[in-house]
Amino acid sequence: MIYEAFYDDILSVAEELKEQLSSQQKLVKRLMKCVGNGDLKAAARELPAANAAADVCARSIASITEKIEAADMFAYLRSGDFARQLVNMCREYGIDIKGEGNSYEVFPYRLKIDPQNAELQINGKKALGLRPRAVVEDLQKKRAHLLSASFNPAQYAAELSSAYDLALLAASKGKAYAPDADVHLTTLHRYLTPMRRFRRDYDPQSFAFDIARLYDAETDAPVVIGDGRRVHFGPGRDNSKAIRILDALGSERFLSTVRFYRP
Repeated sequence: MIYEAFYDDILSVAEELKEQLSSQQKLVKRLMKCVGNGDLKAAARELPAANAAADVCARSIASITEKIEAADMFAYLRSGDFARQLVNMCREYGIDIKGEGNSYEVFPYRLKIDPQNAELQINGKKALGLRPRAVVEDLQKKRAHLLSASFNPAQYAAELSSAYDLALLAASKGKAYAPDADVHLTTLHRYLTPMRRFRRDYDPQSFAFDIARLYDAETDAPVVIGDGRRVHFGPGRDNSKAIRILDALGSERFLSTVRFYRP
């Protein structure tokens, strides 16, 4: 199934239906004018055309109904048609997308295709629909909204450093430790969201997006927090703990650790 072809097919019938309904409204207006004037003979002369118009509208609606009921969304998702069209649509819009099978990422959104329930989940929430173009345009708008939101790199870095200090202290178990050691970003996310409901409000994708903005800011100029420390991101030995981001130029980066240090 090619959804855009399916959409265009229904759209052509819908456009015809709009014209038919417009004509029918004019017929009804003339009919009621005759009845309002008390000229029932003239009103009766309008009835055949009004009935014929109603029949044409009914056939158009029946055609749309048949097309929609015949669409097998389970097969559409299971066959990979939706995924292929989604990837192609992202490329058309110049949007980075990674993944395969039923799992994809359009940073900072994670997409999961669920053929069994004929739905798409975006960051764990059901998407509005399954038209690839509509999905991509919606993601594009959401990302633009995120980018337009105010962001203070130094303030965010200071908040992150609080979680960083707590993580170092907890890991030391009362022993001496280096105050500028590397800490996995995934560890800091757990400290930033200690309760389940907090993790729903600030999920890993939202965290990755903020880290990406902080990374971009730090690339432009050193980010210094109130106590004079600076932030530095780095790779790690455990790739499973790395988070994927896109920098300001759209380049893919994998960040695993962060440390706060005094120059």
